[in-house]
Amino acid sequence: MNRLLKKFLNNFKEINEYYNFLVNKTKKFEYVGIINEWVIDNFYLLVEHKNNVKFDIHNIKKHKKEINKMYPIIKDIASKYNYNISFKILCNELNDYQKNNTNDYFNYRDLEVVITTLVFVYTEKLNNICFQEFNKLIDKENISTVIKNKDADEITISDFIDSDFTFGNNNYYIFELNNQFRDLGNNCNRLFKELNELLESKEVSLKEIINDQYHSRIDNDLIVSNIFNDLKEFFEINQNSLLEKVSNSEKLFLKDETYAACTDETKSLYRRRLLKLSKKYKKDELSCLNDLIEKSANEEKDLSFLLLEDNKKSNRFIYYFTVLFLLTIAITFIISKYFIKIRVIGFIILLIPVSQLVLKIINQVLISRVKPCVLPKLDYSKGIPEESKTMVVIPTIVADRKKIKSMFDTLETFYLINKSKNLYFTLLGDCKASDKEVCEYDEDVSLYGVEYAEKLNKRYGKKIFYFMYRKRQWNAKENCFLGYERKRGALIQFNKVLLGNFFDNDKYFHVNMLYGNELNIKYVITLDTDTRLVLNSALNLVGCMAHPFNRPVVDKKKNKVVSGYGIMQPRVSVDIESTNKSLYSRIFAGIGGFDTYTAVVPNVYQDNFGEGSFVGKGIYDLETFDTVLSERFPDNLILSHDLLEGNYLRCAYVSDIEMVDDFPSKFLIDTTRHHRW
Repeated sequence: MNRLLKKFLNNFKEINEYYNFLVNKTKKFEYVGIINEWVIDNFYLLVEHKNNVKFDIHNIKKHKKEINKMYPIIKDIASKYNYNISFKILCNELNDYQKNNTNDYFNYRDLEVVITTLVFVYTEKLNNICFQEFNKLIDKENISTVIKNKDADEITISDFIDSDFTFGNNNYYIFELNNQFRDLGNNCNRLFKELNELLESKEVSLKEIINDQYHSRIDNDLIVSNIFNDLKEFFEINQNSLLEKVSNSEKLFLKDETYAACTDETKSLYRRRLLKLSKKYKKDELSCLNDLIEKSANEEKDLSFLLLEDNKKSNRFIYYFTVLFLLTIAITFIISKYFIKIRVIGFIILLIPVSQLVLKIINQVLISRVKPCVLPKLDYSKGIPEESKTMVVIPTIVADRKKIKSMFDTLETFYLINKSKNLYFTLLGDCKASDKEVCEYDEDVSLYGVEYAEKLNKRYGKKIFYFMYRKRQWNAKENCFLGYERKRGALIQFNKVLLGNFFDNDKYFHVNMLYGNELNIKYVITLDTDTRLVLNSALNLVGCMAHPFNRPVVDKKKNKVVSGYGIMQPRVSVDIESTNKSLYSRIFAGIGGFDTYTAVVPNVYQDNFGEGSFVGKGIYDLETFDTVLSERFPDNLILSHDLLEGNYLRCAYVSDIEMVDDFPSKFLIDTTRHHRW
């Protein structure tokens, strides 16, 4: 174990014992002094820091070298400012150190342990003061015991100070004697005289001892109050702010416009990759970053491609499939011998179930071995910029006012929890299949949808809600009138309307509030009726799509996305209410609810091959979607189109952005859904 880590844990243990000692004292209504009252009232702060250290102990052990380097530096700063260090003072002192030691700058690993090192230094100082205070309380208790056990007239100075007494190291004992003698009534003058005569014989000044002890008490009181106030402030120190103020590498990074606009998590991802590359090329991080920035400028590439691109992923599928194939064949061949007499038939029967078992085992091994992939994101928490305008759309069949009101209420909720400029919402109403081209309720649905959208726009003082309602077309294969290509066709037509490329408005739409509106939409978030956006999930999705590393690149010959991502699938959790609808949902839906503690979860395909699977709710690049898919598939052939779209558009699975979805309450409903897929 790291020497300083072990020292911290020992210091904490001793302070904890002293705290318990003080608590027992106060339970007996004994006065312990102001300094010790600070310890009793604020000990919980130290406990929280100790718990944080315990939680991060594996990482702390890996940073042994950096903690050893930072400890004397931090200790000098703390002593200089009497353990009263603000964030500004800390940054200024660290920067001054770098200026005075030009060959010894702080790298990311050094600055990562600053807060931990501060806690170590402060705990050591606090333990030293607690040790002093403990000795003082023991001295006070010993003196009180003698006074209580003897008659005041019989007490002499020799009862307190014997021949072995060391005067230079027991000033507080003399100070406390002087205090307690005052309570002895008529005998106090006699004892004062004896004490003074003894001190004079040893050439010790009682006045100086009293002054020193008062000053010492004031100093310790100030230091202890500073320590606990700072321990509270340490929880508030932002690591990114510290790096921005102190780190030379971070200051260089921030000159890159993309990096400066990224989320804190993405910046952390950049830094980790820089540390890996600097280790790989055996360079210090600052030199490595300078080389990468120079290379980025020469190749006219965004810096993220040089840091984050993983060329190994292209070969992994070959290894994955080879292992899956060989293991499946080998295991099936061995088992088939014992299955039925005709081994060939047994082999054929067992092939698929064995392959599924092998697939699950391989996937589980990969999940345990490969770290989850985190995609870089721009920080749109303060709002979506003009160049990333986004439309949220719910394509669904509407046949009455109740459904329209329900869907618009849902869209209004999405707006309120993802408030931002340049974010719009559309209810894309599709018509029910019918043996008639026009049904009696079509006109009422059209008028009510427009009326409700305009009511919401008036409520919020801007035009952000839209309604569309499609017309039926004759489908010879289905032998009825229905919306062109159902949901897939609705989205294709919707995309063309947004791009301004749709000219048959009267033929395909009863009502289209988007027609003629040049919104310049860049991205579309498509949702099912039972899917819920959560707080800022729309902003995070747009930020992820907009990052240069994730932007789609289309191969014009193949007409498909070959790098970046044209579509993104967030993690979908089960709504907690739907898990309790029935016995079936309680058994199969899991716990349900929104997991606020999970940042990233593993996904075999995204983590190992750089691609995920699209399941119908996510965000896509509008122009890329239209270019690649508008004429891609034949009509009346595909019912469940999500996986195909994800394949051609190159889908990313974004596990650290979450949506909430419903879960089927009955087995037959779930079976119907899987049958369609």
